[in-house]
Amino acid sequence: MAKRVFKKDSVKEAVKNIANDFRYSNDVSEYALLFYKADKDGEVRGEDIDKMIEYVEIGLKELEAEFQNLQWRSEFMSDNPSADEIQIISNLQTIESEYKTLLEFLKK
Repeated sequence: MAKRVFKKDSVKEAVKNIANDFRYSNDVSEYALLFYKADKDGEVRGEDIDKMIEYVEIGLKELEAEFQNLQWRSEFMSDNPSADEIQIISNLQTIESEYKTLLEFLKK
């Protein structure tokens, strides 16, 4: 059974941040439970590696679409006039970076 232990701080932080995003929304989906467990255990094993890769790849595709979708940005800004567009874009870039770090680690 394959196993990936989170040794690098950047990988640990990426897993923790994704798990925290799920926690803040009180999500208990399959993916959420996977990240909660991985965050707690500091590792991922077997089929869960493939599920985590799937989640991250889907997330990267969605982020790419969001970056290119000016309509989404326009609507979000009109719905949230106090939101700082620069901060929103910065947050999306941070998420993208963490997803890429995690994906690279999982595919080794």
